[in-house]
Amino acid sequence: MKKTLMTVTAALALTFTAAPAFAATVYATDGNGQEFSALYTESSWMAIEVPLADLGGTLPGDLSLTTTGLSKGTTITLNSSEVMGDRALLYVTVERDDTSAVVNDMASITVNASGKALTTVTIPVYGAAYDQ
Repeated sequence: MKKTLMTVTAALALTFTAAPAFAATVYATDGNGQEFSALYTESSWMAIEVPLADLGGTLPGDLSLTTTGLSKGTTITLNSSEVMGDRALLYVTVERDDTSAVVNDMASITVNASGKALTTVTIPVYGAAYDQ
């Protein structure tokens, strides 16, 4: 019994030691200091705050985004980017094909430059259903 317990304890210790640190909290912003805990559909004024250190300490000129976790027909497109202190602001447009469907997704957004992934952030994406 002691040998089994020690084996399990050692395995857990290795697992927790090898696990990556938790990522910093990611926010959406309006670029003027107002923070939001999610991105909203039908918006083109929101930015994702990403620590500049996660991008290598500078803002690459050839940034692009890839996303997963979004409902069919929902997209996040990078419009522009800027540095604000120790953060990069990635201004995005969030759109969906069908406004009659609710969007309640957890987007995984990978920030790429020069053909490689620099960092991946996760943020909720919400959209209320309405008829046009």
